[in-house]
Amino acid sequence: GRDPRVRARRPRRRPRRPLAVAALVAELRATTVDPGASEALREEAARRLARLAALTDDEGRPLVPAAHPHRWWGLYEPTRSAVPLRDRDQPVALSGSALDQLANTCALQWFLGREVKADAPATAAQGFGNVVHVLADEVASGRTPADLDVLMERLESVWDGLVFDAPWKSRQEKEQARAALERFLRWHVMDRAGRTPAASEHDFDVTLAAGEYEVRIRGSMDRVEQDAEGRAYVVDFKTGKQSPTRDEVARHPQLAVYQLAVREGAVDEVFDGRRPDPGGAELVQLRQPAAKKEGGEALPKVQAQEPLSGEWVPELLATAAGRVLDERFTPTTGQHCTHCAFRASCSAQPEGRHILE
Repeated sequence: GRDPRVRARRPRRRPRRPLAVAALVAELRATTVDPGASEALREEAARRLARLAALTDDEGRPLVPAAHPHRWWGLYEPTRSAVPLRDRDQPVALSGSALDQLANTCALQWFLGREVKADAPATAAQGFGNVVHVLADEVASGRTPADLDVLMERLESVWDGLVFDAPWKSRQEKEQARAALERFLRWHVMDRAGRTPAASEHDFDVTLAAGEYEVRIRGSMDRVEQDAEGRAYVVDFKTGKQSPTRDEVARHPQLAVYQLAVREGAVDEVFDGRRPDPGGAELVQLRQPAAKKEGGEALPKVQAQEPLSGEWVPELLATAAGRVLDERFTPTTGQHCTHCAFRASCSAQPEGRHILE
């Protein structure tokens, strides 16, 4: 039987911290900087941390690396690069989408994603967009016939190279891709106010004056068309699930930059050397159906921007260029934060604030 003198003692309450090394290190660290603790206690906590930091295994690796101050956050002074991000004597190189991020979305997101190149790897959604863009270009250039069966055959040949979370997701997205290509073909063959194709996937590189700055814009126009008045009209195909509002399209930086580039000679070569006026631009949302009165499910949603007027685009360029040259990459919160890859490193978010501050 059991010795009646031995009784199991139940703890009256939970231990004040988990009985684990990480929790011990955290408590010792807190004690070293606790203004309410005596100097002797703070010194003893520091000594114990030093002993833990010095412990190594048989191969000399630290057993408690977190005990060493060089592993602690917030102890280093902010660093500053001696080398400027961009040369002030050279035009600031930007793309249309970078301009949108810098001026309208979040300068910090642009810096971490584009400049530091810390963005997440390409997703299946980007792969979807790339495949549809390539097929649209093949049809526009005449390398592939405007036939859905032929396009689906081409799609099948590369589809398995895209990585999806699950087989059902792959099947669902393939159906979406089929619908997008079908909408593209119907858009491609319809009469578009007398516009005729002039170029597909047209690369350009122009330098624009923007206030006190010069901005070099490089990019590619999905399609350039000539309208009935001989002006250049730029089309940008989109395969995302979201689309901008009417007001956002009117001031859409990417479309506006295309139009400004036209004004500066970006498409002269496909207009037989003459300088066409910009006649407007549009987003063709291949993943989204048009409104019923504009064709419904069979056609893509088309969002048009009028020919440029006013000086708002150069002002936008100047704002973006100024932020890059002055290295003012402050975070701006908004809807874009939901899917931002840098939440944990952002002082505007609770999960990033404790790291940075």
